[in-house]
Amino acid sequence: MQINDEVYGKSILKESVLEELIFSNYISRLKGVSQFGMPSEYYHKKGFSRYEHSIGVMILLRKLGAELKEQISGLLHDGSHTAFSHVIDWTLGDPTKEDYQDKNHLNSIKNSEIPKILSKHNIDYREISQIENFFLLEREAPDLCADRIDYSLRELKTEGKNLNNIIQNLEVFQNEIVFKDFESAEYFAKEYMRLQSEHWGGSEARARYYLLSDILKKAIDRKILSLEDIWKGEDYDLIAKIRAKDLNLSKKLDMLKNGFKISETKNQGIFLEKKFRFVDPKILNGNQLKKLSELSEDYCSLLEKEKANSKIKKRVLINGH
Repeated sequence: MQINDEVYGKSILKESVLEELIFSNYISRLKGVSQFGMPSEYYHKKGFSRYEHSIGVMILLRKLGAELKEQISGLLHDGSHTAFSHVIDWTLGDPTKEDYQDKNHLNSIKNSEIPKILSKHNIDYREISQIENFFLLEREAPDLCADRIDYSLRELKTEGKNLNNIIQNLEVFQNEIVFKDFESAEYFAKEYMRLQSEHWGGSEARARYYLLSDILKKAIDRKILSLEDIWKGEDYDLIAKIRAKDLNLSKKLDMLKNGFKISETKNQGIFLEKKFRFVDPKILNGNQLKKLSELSEDYCSLLEKEKANSKIKKRVLINGH
């Protein structure tokens, strides 16, 4: 099987288990789940799907020499995402943790065709579902991991950034993803921080997440959508279903689609929290590892500034809301 990926280029898969998993309903559903939480016509940035990200994580793990089981875990790691991705954390969970998907990961695999596929290849789905046991796939921030690297590289690609130097300077040392040189580590970390401040934790994203989560809460309360519906993809016309049954919610969706005015204030508007993300990549120097913050005063200062900014209680005024 040949895959032509937007970030990593051409890859050839020879393992039949990977091909079977990629064509499974469990993974195919992710084509209709947006990485940024809502269809592109309702968002302010060009996005990509959880399917693309899941394939990318698997490919990156292959490039880094991960074992087959870790590649499989990487491919499946986002399969428990509902429609609207982390917007659901604002609707049903905690937006400062974004862990609604993680809590349902094992059950979502168990209740799918994945155990049967893996059993054919003598692989236990319960082992694969323990993402925390695969240290290239998943690590606590601020360390690097394949998941964290891929979603940021994929977003940088949508901005037209050249990623070759970053990818070429990643390697595995003592079962951990590190950088081989200072320059690429600093560039990646600063770009990651920029995405956090300008996008993931920015006012526009927080406002859009708030608006859509409020729409989804009301749609669920009014029995327009069911919890079963959100386990589908956005391409199952979930938004069309809302529009057809509730005029007021349809008008709110128009705000998302057509744009709205927002401003950050101290005393007015809504206080919207969101998860703060940052990385502090390790750099290999001989046989020693050093964190970027230990080597770069510039990045250390930037990191402290952004951490402080993230703790400021910011309110957002949305068209008078």
